[in-house]
Amino acid sequence: MNTSTSGLGPAFFPSQPARTFAEAQTRIVALQALDDASVRPGSGTTLRSHGKKVERAVVFYHGYTNAPPQFARLGEEFFQRGYNVLVPRLPHHGLHDPMTTAQEKLTAEELVQTIQESVDIAQGLGEHVSVCGISCGGVMASWVAQYRSDVDLVVGIAPSAGLPFAPMWVSTLFRNVAPHLKNMYIWWDPRVKEQIVGPPYAYPRFSTHSLAQIFRLGRHIYDMSANMPARAKCLKSITSEFDTAVKNTIVYDILDHWESHGVTIERYIFPASQKVWHDMIDPNQTFQQVDLTYPVIIRMLTEA
Repeated sequence: MNTSTSGLGPAFFPSQPARTFAEAQTRIVALQALDDASVRPGSGTTLRSHGKKVERAVVFYHGYTNAPPQFARLGEEFFQRGYNVLVPRLPHHGLHDPMTTAQEKLTAEELVQTIQESVDIAQGLGEHVSVCGISCGGVMASWVAQYRSDVDLVVGIAPSAGLPFAPMWVSTLFRNVAPHLKNMYIWWDPRVKEQIVGPPYAYPRFSTHSLAQIFRLGRHIYDMSANMPARAKCLKSITSEFDTAVKNTIVYDILDHWESHGVTIERYIFPASQKVWHDMIDPNQTFQQVDLTYPVIIRMLTEA
């Protein structure tokens, strides 16, 4: 398996923005056709549409091992505010079987293809396009920030760009070595394993091969941000000091890189005292505090 990050730029995945709402609808139908019988009902690619191109559209990217329902409540909030809302299902996610081994097939290339496809569709859904993602979806949002000049606003939430409690070089080593080793599955909570309490559409374990692929994409963005400015029109970041699932300093390094090129970025950090966990989106997560996090996320996504 190729562990290089050089082939993850837009030159390898050219953009083809939808020119009309009708074209966007046709492409969404094709995207939803990928949600076959193996996909759990309600866990496929979702669109909340007003039946026409509106002023604003938003694309939400869910996290690794989660599914589009992670953004169901927040997506409905934006739909009620007049947005067309697209939440694509990431490849190998949302399947009936939470113990599926299909997730280990995930590649960085598939994530970039999903990014380009969904942002291209969104161009036909709204005059102005916003993108927001969490965890793996936050890495995907960062790719959009780096390359898509036709996106008005990108909000990255707790991007999983590297291993927690380790410098970037350790994540890079893991990214390079993991694909050459036998894939392993690691429980999110080894005490209860598949009996973990939480969203029924989320997987209780993750694949080392897939995690290495997410880090491939994160490393690509890390390298590109050091050498070129972000192209999206407005960038914002949300992280939590209480988050032990990601390495915040890697995210901050990427933001610092962009700012060194003259890009202005609004940052919001939930202090450790508020105990905001990594998944601050899904209302079905244990210890969730959406009454605390949603007002911040909504403000960041709606204020210029």
